[in-house]
Amino acid sequence: MPTTDPSTIIICIGNELIADDAVGFEIYNRLAGCSARLEYCSVGGIDMLPLLNGETDMIVVDAVQFGTLPGMIHVIPWDALPRSSSAISSHGLGLRETIEIGTILYPGTMPERITLVGIEGCCFDRTREFMTSGVQDAIDTAVTTITEMVARGQ
Repeated sequence: MPTTDPSTIIICIGNELIADDAVGFEIYNRLAGCSARLEYCSVGGIDMLPLLNGETDMIVVDAVQFGTLPGMIHVIPWDALPRSSSAISSHGLGLRETIEIGTILYPGTMPERITLVGIEGCCFDRTREFMTSGVQDAIDTAVTTITEMVARGQ
């Protein structure tokens, strides 16, 4: 098993019981054994802040809704994240808002580089067995993308 890289954290977000929202849970399971610190957060938002320990890099994995085809993988750096968008999270606060709050509540522990790996979903109101085929098909590609990001230090 590889040594854990203390400078990188991957936080996978999603409800394992809900169709396309389960994509974060699926990716979390497939990333087991990667060299970054790996965490699963079922509801995201503010609940992910206590998971941070001053890492320099954070990769957040979640289902998103940007209006593209289901399964499209979006790799978005911090400076390109939309403001006040429910497209990034159905868990209350968006990623940008959560990090901005974290900067106030936990000064010195927020990562320097933050990247969202969002998988476009469309089914968030049915149970897990209704995961969209495009989302299911994107899981392995997303895992490869994330593994490559970690290997090159984002």
